[in-house]
Amino acid sequence: MTTLDVIRNYTQQNSSQYALPKSSCSVFDYEENWTVEVRTRDESPLIKAYFIKMGLNLVGKKEDIVTEFHLMPNVDFLITMIYDIKTKTILRTQLRSFMANDLVMLCMNPYTSELTNEKLLLKTPDSWVVKDVQAVYDESTRQILLMIHHKEVLTLEDKYWIMLVEFHTMQIKDKKQDTPIQEFETWKLFTL
Repeated sequence: MTTLDVIRNYTQQNSSQYALPKSSCSVFDYEENWTVEVRTRDESPLIKAYFIKMGLNLVGKKEDIVTEFHLMPNVDFLITMIYDIKTKTILRTQLRSFMANDLVMLCMNPYTSELTNEKLLLKTPDSWVVKDVQAVYDESTRQILLMIHHKEVLTLEDKYWIMLVEFHTMQIKDKKQDTPIQEFETWKLFTL
């Protein structure tokens, strides 16, 4: 059970109340003791995204530790969130849209959920889709390692990309196509 599962159990949150958590879309600030998540809910015909902030200092003091919950416009295709505790900034990767599924990165303010500075990371050719993205942040170098899996819809051909992005400028330091990685989607990347 993860920390977020404990929080969810403690507050007895359910999908109708606060939507469903989206994998790789939560951050934790241990200095201020809060958690921010982007959660989704199927509200036919669309899936909508919601910003939720939980104050962990409220555990044991209040029944519900959610301090903020609101709809986030234009966040249908969020993939990852990386948090830098020094600058109190979240960098998100998401698809630009369903039809033009280019991979972009944006800054998000964890206090207001405001989005700024969109940067194109990888253009997705026609008939290709972004199948998976893994992201790891190295605080010491202030760089993000992205591993991206593209799939061609007609031929089912796979392409893999490895990218190194500078956190504070979103500048791509290195990008290369890599050889196929077996069972890439099952990998879980982490740092100690």
